[in-house]
Amino acid sequence: MSNEVLILIGVVSVIALLTLMIKGKVHPFLSLGIVSIAVALSAGIPMTDVIPTLIKGMGGTLGSVALIVGLGAMLGKIIEKSNGADVLAGWLLEKFGEKRASFALGATGFIFGIPVFVDVGFLVLLPIIFSVARRIGGNMLVYALPIGLSMLMVHVVLPPHPGIVAGAQTLNADIGLVLGVGLVAALPAYLIGQMFIPLFTKKHFVPIPTSTDLIQYQKQLSQDADGLPKFGTVLSMIVLPLLLIMLGTITATTLPKESMIRQVFSMVGSSPFALLLAVCISSYVLGFRRGWNKDKVEDVLNSALAPIAGIILITGAGGMFGKVLDASGVGKALSEVLSSTGLPILALGFILSALLRAAQGSATVATITTTTILAPAIAAAGYSDIHVALITAAVGAGSMTLSHVNDSLFWVWTKFFGITISQGLRTWSILTTIYGTIAFGFVCLMWVLV
Repeated sequence: MSNEVLILIGVVSVIALLTLMIKGKVHPFLSLGIVSIAVALSAGIPMTDVIPTLIKGMGGTLGSVALIVGLGAMLGKIIEKSNGADVLAGWLLEKFGEKRASFALGATGFIFGIPVFVDVGFLVLLPIIFSVARRIGGNMLVYALPIGLSMLMVHVVLPPHPGIVAGAQTLNADIGLVLGVGLVAALPAYLIGQMFIPLFTKKHFVPIPTSTDLIQYQKQLSQDADGLPKFGTVLSMIVLPLLLIMLGTITATTLPKESMIRQVFSMVGSSPFALLLAVCISSYVLGFRRGWNKDKVEDVLNSALAPIAGIILITGAGGMFGKVLDASGVGKALSEVLSSTGLPILALGFILSALLRAAQGSATVATITTTTILAPAIAAAGYSDIHVALITAAVGAGSMTLSHVNDSLFWVWTKFFGITISQGLRTWSILTTIYGTIAFGFVCLMWVLV
């Protein structure tokens, strides 16, 4: 087939995906599977090879992603159930004071959001947000915006979150480098982004909810308290896997292959091993040592897996779609056309991810789909490891933008805080775009410097 026909198949497949997910309300996993089969048949892949191709694509993606996402969810659940969020928020408020409460909450969201999925972390931190808001008073947006935006910022650009991990896997990016450049982009984006929040809280006022049902809900969230761990202990459990991953990357790039230290960290610094070690240590430090029995630890770890089942399936389905595009030649044809547009690869990744995010709502799906489309062009261009990591981060930054009514987090955020849809669109939606654009700006700066 000609490049034009193959590209048409690719374009129609993306439109079909969005139509199924948005208009048809079909689950992304099923949508990706159906469209993958349709693309395979349309592009001339023999029927006997269609299912094996799908299986190979899903298996190759889940081989590493499922481990990272599963272990990351377990670590987050242990920190959640041990009241680590309360400890982090309390320490920050004590250090920064009430006048800087919004900054303290944002910092809590940034730190706590690293190992915890944004939806879960957001719900866990709700009691802290409301307790701080009721103690100080004023505009609910002052407390709700910083923590929600900081957690989403971390969620879209830092491993072990599923979208960026799957994107890195698709582009064969080094997870350690993605983590490093992601931190360099996310931290200043969060700090600078907070400066824009007062511009919106001055124009929009939301009273602090005092619903009896909401107060009861907060009490239920805190019923598992078995005493509070120390701040340093909680922070060390979050930092440990990140430090090991970074050391693995540093030793791999600075030490010779025969170095024993490099060989040790090639295993210890791999993402699955680092997270596994962190889960084991946190199970003891935050669990057994604080009075949990074996049944309690098992229940906590089991409860972490159910919420991520759908995420893992969607991630694997993204791998199926990518494999079909590659096997059918659609990816190669698209890469040839993209390379002739003259649009910088960073800008292309950011814009495409942002548009997909706006169209279907999920940052994870936007990142997976964008990296899948760009993978052939990036592979053909022969970019260095650091450049591939930066491209991955740019795609993640794009998925931060344009959160609106088709995003589940938009509804969670607005409903829990009593914010109207109009207020949400005028504050949250605009600020997510500002945060994502700032992060993209720092990615571009790093691209120029390296």
